[in-house]
Amino acid sequence: QHYYITNNLSMQSANTDKGQRIVENILKNPGNSCCVDCGALDCSWASTTLGCFVCIRCSGIHRNLGVHISRIKSVQLDRWTDSDCLNLERYGNIKVANTYGINKPEIYRHPNKDSSRMLIEHWIRAKYEWKEFHVETVQVPVYLKGVKSGTLLKKGKKRGCWLQRHFMLDRLDNTLSYYDTANSSGQNLLGQINLKNCYVLLTNDKIVEKPNCLHILFTKGNSMRSIYVCANSVREIIEWYYAIRSFQTQLGYARNCVDTAYESYLLKTPAEGKGSWKRRWCILVAGSILYYKNIMDPFPKGEVKISKDDKCEKLHNLPKHVKSGPDYVFTLSTKNRTYYWGVSAEETCAQWIKHIDSVQKDML
Repeated sequence: QHYYITNNLSMQSANTDKGQRIVENILKNPGNSCCVDCGALDCSWASTTLGCFVCIRCSGIHRNLGVHISRIKSVQLDRWTDSDCLNLERYGNIKVANTYGINKPEIYRHPNKDSSRMLIEHWIRAKYEWKEFHVETVQVPVYLKGVKSGTLLKKGKKRGCWLQRHFMLDRLDNTLSYYDTANSSGQNLLGQINLKNCYVLLTNDKIVEKPNCLHILFTKGNSMRSIYVCANSVREIIEWYYAIRSFQTQLGYARNCVDTAYESYLLKTPAEGKGSWKRRWCILVAGSILYYKNIMDPFPKGEVKISKDDKCEKLHNLPKHVKSGPDYVFTLSTKNRTYYWGVSAEETCAQWIKHIDSVQKDML
C-alpha cells in the first residue's frame, strides 16, 4: 500500500511537471507574451476557459467574472493538467483578441497597463461577459452611438453634498443637460453643458470621495467649471464616459476627447516665486495647468496656459528670492512669467516635465 501511494504521487508529480512544461511552451507562442487585455509584459496568469494569458492585475478582474466565463490559474504556482492546457493550445492571445475584440469601435479606447481600474474592468467585462465586441456581434451598443440618459449622483457646488440628478445628452441643442428630478420635460432644468468646450475625465478612486466617478470640465464665463458625478457601477459610469465622447465626435469636437489628464498635488509659489509655497491640486488638461485649493473644488484658483514656446525644466538650484521648501522643483517659463512648482518625489517631477513636453509636441 505504501508503494502504491508513493508511486501514485510520483505519477501525479510527473503529470504536473508535464503540464507545466506544456503551458510554458505555449506562453512562448506569438502574441502570448503580452497580456491579452492591457498589453502588460507580465503574463504570469492564464484563463483556461478562454484560452489566453493575462497579467496579475487583469487576472483579478477575470476572477470576478466567475469560472463559467474565465477560470484563472497561475502559470508557475498552480498545477497544470493536460485538460487545463487544451484551450490555451487551441486559441492563444491572438485568436482570443480577434474573437472577442474584433468589433471594437474606434471611439472605444483600448486600455493599456497604465489605464484606470474602471477602464480595464469595463473593457474586460464588455469583451467576455457582455460580448459587445464579439466577432458575431453586429449591433453597436447604444451608448457608443452617443445616446444616453439616466440618474447620477452629482456633487453640489456649495455644500458638497451628493444629490440625485437626471442627466441626458440633448440632441436638440447639443448639450449635456441635468434636472433635479427624473422628469426631463424641461420644467426642472438645472444646468446645460455645451459639449463644444467640455472635457470628460475618469477619476482615480484613491483620490476622490466616491468610486465610479467622472470629472466633467467645461468653460463657464472666463473660467473652467468642474462637476463630479458618480454611478452605482463601473458599467454605468463608463457608458456615460463613452456616450459623451461619441456625441462630441459626431459633433466634430473629437479634439475634446482627451485620453489622459495628468494630475497630482504640487507646491506652488505666488508670482515669480516670491512668497510661501502653497499646496495645490493640479490638473494638466487641454493645454493648461489648472490648480485648485482642494480636490473636487468647482472652480480652480488659477490657470496656466501652455504654449509651444514655453520652457519647462527641472531646477537644480533655487534662486535666492525663492524660499526653500520642496525637495524637487521644476519651472514653467511662459512669455509673461516663470512658475515654480515643487514636489516631494523625483519621479513626480519627471512625470510632470514629460507630460508638459508631450502637450507642447502636440502643438507643433
